[in-house]
Amino acid sequence: MEIPFIVNARKDTGLFNSKVGIWLFLASEVTLFGGLFSGYLFLRLYADYPWPERALPVLPGLINTFVLIGSSVTVVFAWAALKMREWRKFQVYMAITLVCAGLFMVLKGIEYNAKFGHQAVRLQGGGPVQDNAIVEGHLHYAELNDEGEMVEVGEDRKKEDGVFKANRVLVKASEFTFVLTRPTHEAYVKEILRQAGSNHKITLAEPYQVIDKEELSSGKMNRDQLIASDSAVVSKKGSDLSIELLDQLEDAFLEARSHDRKIRTQFLAASWDWIRNVKGEEEASTYIVEKEVWKDRRAEDAEKIKILSLRAPSEVTFKVDPPFTLVLEPGDLVKKVNRGDSTAKLRDDTLVSGEVLASPVIMGVDALDFRTTAQRAEVEGLDPLPVIEATWLLTHKAHHGNHDGHGDDGNADHRNEFKKIWDCHMAWLKAETERLEKKGRVPTLNDKFRVNWDQILAYEGLEYDAEKVYKESEARTLKRSGLFDLDGFAGANHKVYGKKFPHLEIPRANVGFESTFTPKWNTYYAIYFTITGLHGLHVIGGALVLGYYLFFGRKMYDSNPEWLANRVEVGGLFWHFVDLVWIFLFPILYLM
Repeated sequence: MEIPFIVNARKDTGLFNSKVGIWLFLASEVTLFGGLFSGYLFLRLYADYPWPERALPVLPGLINTFVLIGSSVTVVFAWAALKMREWRKFQVYMAITLVCAGLFMVLKGIEYNAKFGHQAVRLQGGGPVQDNAIVEGHLHYAELNDEGEMVEVGEDRKKEDGVFKANRVLVKASEFTFVLTRPTHEAYVKEILRQAGSNHKITLAEPYQVIDKEELSSGKMNRDQLIASDSAVVSKKGSDLSIELLDQLEDAFLEARSHDRKIRTQFLAASWDWIRNVKGEEEASTYIVEKEVWKDRRAEDAEKIKILSLRAPSEVTFKVDPPFTLVLEPGDLVKKVNRGDSTAKLRDDTLVSGEVLASPVIMGVDALDFRTTAQRAEVEGLDPLPVIEATWLLTHKAHHGNHDGHGDDGNADHRNEFKKIWDCHMAWLKAETERLEKKGRVPTLNDKFRVNWDQILAYEGLEYDAEKVYKESEARTLKRSGLFDLDGFAGANHKVYGKKFPHLEIPRANVGFESTFTPKWNTYYAIYFTITGLHGLHVIGGALVLGYYLFFGRKMYDSNPEWLANRVEVGGLFWHFVDLVWIFLFPILYLM
């Protein structure tokens, strides 16, 4: 049966089938993105922490806006070319549309890459608000020296073996205890063996023994005799750590646990039968929780179960000879550890025993954010500025060398570099407040308590001299990187300005939380990646459809040009929707 209105439109509605279908589909898309936008606005309006404002680089987002608008124009031109039966023009305009889609995704990839490489650390310390200062920047790189301690190396060596990002936790491992109830050790065992190499032996500390259940039930030997016999040994002392060995021990443990569970079930069933015979079916359920006779019966059962159970160890310990420094990512640990701790537990419950070494986070800092500190101080009824002045970041004693690694001279200013930056920011804020008051405005929370990367560079350019900063700001707006500064295209450029950004080593005890600018960091980035990622998938899907018409549409064009024109019109409607979503996304995420 032929389906009507595939190519030609209905006379009463002026629509053909595909156009009706795309409008219904776009209606569902409106509800999808409408819900996401509504969720974003709701979370922003009711956020209980300072919401990131203008946290994304404007220039790539602005370029992408014009790119998509331009592609919407060229897709219309491509459709019009088909209507006029000009195949070559159609090819040109559709090719431009696809190039625009590709450029959009390249710029979005650059932006994503910058976020995945941009580090943030929430600090913790003493005081009434527990610090909560945030530093942002770029992680440096480190390696282990001959003593197994972390030493910083240049970024030019980041791809060498043994070099890692300087936010790792170091543990001088002397023992590993694996839990056989958590059969998820493979990835960690591989990494442990890789880091141990051939110079360190990791061997079973004690033989792993499981009594043979057949011999135990025969009663020919008691438990002590069976444990002492060779038949109980599953793996000998000194066996090398391997995935295969852990699998073998896990199988032995699970088999023994299954046997013990069966024994307990049998005794419990026998006890129920006994109480039913004593008190009858109706009274049994209330009787057992009240009467001492039932408790005595269960105590007797427990002693018998001990005799008949295999009771295989659920943990197995391996010794390390000689101990070596294990390099762990913070996410590998169940909870935070600090220097001097004797143990660290991994996500699979593996216990690493030894000593937690100094494991600072080493980074070049391109932003300081005290907004949460100020907010918490105000909640406690405190003046935010003295609280900020007392934070670890502004009070810790640091190495006072310059960016080339040379020491101070005799006239050096012995405030730490971040205190100098903050003093400069207070001088700038004073001048900015005076300027805004003349216009009947006041500084924003961002202006007051956040120092951006371009401000740090401006203060550094004035030698961190607060008086110079004030005079410069009073005379005119402090010279900062502008919107179209390509060196900051996707944010702070550490390749260009790396030596100008202050160096910071954060002791592990002062690290409250750390993450790159990914969904893990906060709700803002979770929503940002969700919406822009979903939008990016729509761009890719739309480009694939339009590309199909460009590269494989000739046959359809030769058979019936109007058919292809209709298909391009439908694809163009979807493409306009993708453009419209971005026009809403850009101001909400990039400008607000």
